[in-house]
Amino acid sequence: MWRSFLLLLTLVAVSQSAVAEEDCAYNPARTHLSRIVAVDSTNGPVYGQILNAHLNRTQSRSLVLKDREIVLSFDDGPLPATTKIVLDTLDKHCVKATFFSVGRMALAGPKMIQEVERRGHTVGTHTWSHPRAMDLMPVEDQKLEIEKGFAAVSHALGKPIAPFFRFPGLRDSPEAVAYLASRNISTWSVDVVSGDTEPGATPAKITHDTITRINQLGRGIILFHDIKKITAEALDGILTELEREGFKFVQVVSNTNYQPDAALMAKADAFKTAPEAATMTGHAVAGGPKEQMKDGNVDILHTEWIDLKRASEKMASKDPGSAQVLNAPAPQPSPSARGWAAAGQVR
Repeated sequence: MWRSFLLLLTLVAVSQSAVAEEDCAYNPARTHLSRIVAVDSTNGPVYGQILNAHLNRTQSRSLVLKDREIVLSFDDGPLPATTKIVLDTLDKHCVKATFFSVGRMALAGPKMIQEVERRGHTVGTHTWSHPRAMDLMPVEDQKLEIEKGFAAVSHALGKPIAPFFRFPGLRDSPEAVAYLASRNISTWSVDVVSGDTEPGATPAKITHDTITRINQLGRGIILFHDIKKITAEALDGILTELEREGFKFVQVVSNTNYQPDAALMAKADAFKTAPEAATMTGHAVAGGPKEQMKDGNVDILHTEWIDLKRASEKMASKDPGSAQVLNAPAPQPSPSARGWAAAGQVR
């Protein structure tokens, strides 16, 4: 009898573990994902309609989102205290997002960026140190910020990442955009700014502003910051309201990975930089020792390919039609959407 009882307890425990590990984003009965879109980064396309004046608009593309489809994106992390809440909220709503991580932040919190990837989200980068005026830096320094950011996040994650890049404050330069194109790295702008970095922002305000702005456009890429406490507090309500209004979420992935620039990364000082008061702002502190990225055994030069066909078929076998993986076409975006840049202070 005791054996039967213990066996029953074991089976219950295994069952509960399986339920706990289930990713409801891919459960057709619970998911709020509508599609998974494989995004092409060849020749450096630019995704998102809020574009800075310097940006080469000939590279602009659209994800061709359907009406009431959203891409969620988060910048500046990881920051364990708030990123963990954001991840839990995304799990609660059975959706996926793209995290544009700052290199120094990823190295400071490798377990959290690994958790982001473990939970099935897409990982891109947001420079090495988040310089607020990157477009005013010497071109070679801009390139190094890009390369160091990618290499640091790959190092912290322990595997290659998507060739997805977002400029701090969306402040691009023609030279940096051209460099990204030469490296087959896509530039990610946004369509809707949540306003979570605006002075005086509150959970109620960013909820109202996000819902209002996305309703005016009807679809698009939304910008949040996973280092912001108000974002972590507001996200559940924002997603609840978006779902209530019939919005669905699109996960973007890549079938290629970032490959480092060997010449730049061979520089002896590639991972040395002046210390900063706050990684997410890039303000320098006078004096103090220089920092260097720790050695590790991860091979950041290794490139992997996602078998999109197999992934699509696997997910479709659970729910036919629930997991289309499509190459994104490239029509020109509407320049009128640029007005959203003034609606929020982007960082």
